[in-house]
Amino acid sequence: MSNIPKHARVIIVGGGVIGCSVAYHLTKLGWKDVLLLERKKLTSGTTWHAAGLIAQLRASSNMTKLAKYTQELYGSLEEETGVSTGFKRVGSITVALTEERMEELNRSAAMARAFDVGIEEISPNE
Repeated sequence: MSNIPKHARVIIVGGGVIGCSVAYHLTKLGWKDVLLLERKKLTSGTTWHAAGLIAQLRASSNMTKLAKYTQELYGSLEEETGVSTGFKRVGSITVALTEERMEELNRSAAMARAFDVGIEEISPNE
């Protein structure tokens, strides 16, 4: 640990998804003296539990925009860094077994369209 700088403009404690994101975005803004401290391996804490789960539709427009930005960023990181992230855009499917659940999904679909989130409704036959 003798190579840890004695000074930094910002010190980020924790190398999970949030800590790594803060470090990434600060350096993208041109900050040169950013230090990220992690006691074990990057993303070895609770971050790995959510690997690959990036649903775009959220309860508010701003949260939806953040989720959309996140999936766009993850999709471009390999090209930007040359490091494979393994990220794949695969989508998801939700099935309604009751009329009440179908009504809920229809409301969600309307909200997705309002927030400009790609959605495709399919029939039971499809």
